[in-house]
Amino acid sequence: MNRSVAGENDYKIPRRRSAKQTGDVFEKRVRDYFRAEIAADRFWATKDNCRIFWKKGYHSKDRNTKIVFDVSIEFYLPGAKEYSSLVLIECKNYRHSVLVDDVEEFFAKVQQVASANGKAVIASTAPFQTGTREFAKSKGIGLLRYFDRRDFKWELKRSPSASARSTSADDSRLVEQGLSEPEFRSCIFDLYLQSPTRLTNSLWDFFEDLILASGLSPDHIRLIANARSKLLNQVPFVEKDELESKSSEILVDIGYSGAEVNLDALCAREAHAAGLARRGVIPDAKDDWPVSLGRITFEPLVIEVFAAESVNRARERFTLAHELALHLLAHGRHMTREYCDEDDFVLHQRSLLDGSDIARMEFQASYFAASLLMPRTYFLEDFQRLTRTLDIRDHGFGALYVDDQPCNLQNFRFVTSHLMRTYGVSRTAAKIRLESLGLLREMRQASSLRPVFSLFAPCTEDQRSNDLEWSGEIRLDKSRTGVDAKQSTK
Repeated sequence: MNRSVAGENDYKIPRRRSAKQTGDVFEKRVRDYFRAEIAADRFWATKDNCRIFWKKGYHSKDRNTKIVFDVSIEFYLPGAKEYSSLVLIECKNYRHSVLVDDVEEFFAKVQQVASANGKAVIASTAPFQTGTREFAKSKGIGLLRYFDRRDFKWELKRSPSASARSTSADDSRLVEQGLSEPEFRSCIFDLYLQSPTRLTNSLWDFFEDLILASGLSPDHIRLIANARSKLLNQVPFVEKDELESKSSEILVDIGYSGAEVNLDALCAREAHAAGLARRGVIPDAKDDWPVSLGRITFEPLVIEVFAAESVNRARERFTLAHELALHLLAHGRHMTREYCDEDDFVLHQRSLLDGSDIARMEFQASYFAASLLMPRTYFLEDFQRLTRTLDIRDHGFGALYVDDQPCNLQNFRFVTSHLMRTYGVSRTAAKIRLESLGLLREMRQASSLRPVFSLFAPCTEDQRSNDLEWSGEIRLDKSRTGVDAKQSTK
């Protein structure tokens, strides 16, 4: 749509970009991506030993003229006037997969201008066909598939791939999917890469492989490469005890004295101190990453809890606590936005995240959220009182041991039901908190456990019937426990 105009010389937005305009936008995005890393001296090569260009021409003896390339990066030895290695990048912003013919044509151009010391790279927003990938591998061509970080679960202030360490062999299959599948959706990395020797998400590894394959000796590479310590984490490691202490200080500040934590009071505190805005919203169709519960943006500071078809206080409280944790731990220094989903509920590090800044922030936020919702001192006291009441004894298997035996399942369900009701959390939240504090040993068969995607799902009729069965069993034991167990299964 054109803007409203007062004069015929006013600027008008075109209805649709031409193919050239679309291509230029992507080329500049690729150039700016590398230029930012080089300028900050975070790139594989030091900023004094490399230069980046857009639309620069290189002489072809075959044509006796220059061939212009979308993006080029030249690598220089210290003090040298001529580059020693050259990476030439062709940018493809296609609606279809990149064909092998495209790569063959580009490779022929690179051979004309830098057959000895040049390496070809195809950067694409679209996937690569299998034949394309095989040809690229045989010729030592690098493939780069780019994903816009604005569509990610985490939007970091720095490229995740630029700061990533080596990709493990176990994760190579996922990298392959990112390179080849049209509908692949990345939640972590902005680059999925095939170097001359491996599949990786690490831009560092990708360029190291390219330059090694260009013929530069290891000794010369050491002269131009940055120290690998540039990949050190920006997010500091925080001990669990420190997270517990920080949450306790915050709860004291809002006057907490036990039972369910008043998150409204905490939001009011942060609204006054940091300008936090909190909203309950209906998510847009695009806000479904992958089953979004909410999100936080840091500039401005806004927490949104997404409305669901059915009200679930435990889910909403966890979502709010998780997003508050990201703010209270000052993770806004490293990210601009984050979506909260059901998997954030589980205190584990996904293999693709191991050792990364994202892994640290997510683990810290999930652990901190649990410590806010279920304060350790009060939670321990309640747990110990329950186990004494039920006469649950530690026989060397853990304070609360649960397997598939009905008696142990009954104890587990009774204890977690009480904790759920006391702290306004889900059974899974109570279970994970018990495990993280070393109070629960889980030995049930995998088939008896609910999958992660159903952690917050409304109870089915079968589940309600099962709850009633447990309610009946617990009522039979009421005389032994002296506790109103009838309410514990609500």
